[in-house]
Amino acid sequence: MIRLNRTTEYSLIALYHMHKQQESLSTAREIADSYGLPFEITAKTLQKLRDVGLIQSLQGAKGGYALARPLASLSFGEFVQLVEGPQRLTPCCFDVSCTYDERCEIRGFVSALNAKVVALFHAVSLAELCSLEEEVHVSRSSCNDTCRQTCP
Repeated sequence: MIRLNRTTEYSLIALYHMHKQQESLSTAREIADSYGLPFEITAKTLQKLRDVGLIQSLQGAKGGYALARPLASLSFGEFVQLVEGPQRLTPCCFDVSCTYDERCEIRGFVSALNAKVVALFHAVSLAELCSLEEEVHVSRSSCNDTCRQTCP
């Protein structure tokens, strides 16, 4: 139903990587190699993140990328909007008429649902998501092999 596109996934990976690095700069090559991502797509993703102001770049031999602001100040909703644009469950949530407009009986509650989903996205910071990821790694490391196959 709601699905993040590949650029958004790569963007999350890059931001999470930089969040973990804190004090050091990260390069497109380092991120691509660390996570098995295609280098060219990773490099273009980092350029987009720089263009929308989520990361900053430093040129030169020791250059790279770093977070432009702490992930605690960036909601997941703001992040998705910057990377993908406005999020809507259906086209009618864009206030665009659809082929069923005259007979549609669900537009009102789909729009209300969309508003709740968007509000939820804006209520969670990327730092919170990163801490959840770290909790999952910790809990999975204490699992046995059988548990790992069924753990999220």
